[in-house]
Amino acid sequence: MDVVVPLVFFLALVSLVLTAPRLDAFRGRRRAGALAGELMQHHGFRPRPGFTVSRLPVAGPPFHYGAVQRLADQVGGVVGDLPLTAAGYSCRYNGATHVYGIAVVSLPTPVDGIEVRHERAFHSVLVVEPVPEGRISSGEADFDRRHQSYAADPDQARRVLSAPGVCKLASAPEPFSWRVDGTDLLLWRPGGWESADSLLGCVRAVTSVLRPEDG
Repeated sequence: MDVVVPLVFFLALVSLVLTAPRLDAFRGRRRAGALAGELMQHHGFRPRPGFTVSRLPVAGPPFHYGAVQRLADQVGGVVGDLPLTAAGYSCRYNGATHVYGIAVVSLPTPVDGIEVRHERAFHSVLVVEPVPEGRISSGEADFDRRHQSYAADPDQARRVLSAPGVCKLASAPEPFSWRVDGTDLLLWRPGGWESADSLLGCVRAVTSVLRPEDG
């Protein structure tokens, strides 16, 4: 009995270690499919299978690691007057599949590069995350404690990440990371968003600080 109990616990631990990444990937894929269905059913989006990995703005997380990079459940629509493509993104690394929810917004006018990371794209010291130049502080202590912000033009970024801007970003339904460069705005979240309304709320939060003229 003294041997059996530790053995059972060891086998349970091994089973958990082996199955947890697969369960996370399964949940992420299922969430992406459900979100695409909600966007089409309730928000007028349409399937967009022609939007492939080659069309992504890939200079940075979460596209900086892994192999077998794929998109699934791509759908396109409009938020406000801005074209939006949402999808589930996955890659293979260290024998496991890692899944993200992504959203790509096309802006009508270019914005100098700004990146705001809520968390590391991949939680392992084995993956080196590219760190942009231009680390900045918004001046809002709580926001800066939870996020890392980078900018090509610090003055412009501080206008975006002003106290009102940070308040708008904090009003988003879920925490997420985002990057804008030119007319490409990318949002990403490990495991994906909980719902279509949550995703759209996050998109509106970012676009409202990038385009304050929209009110």
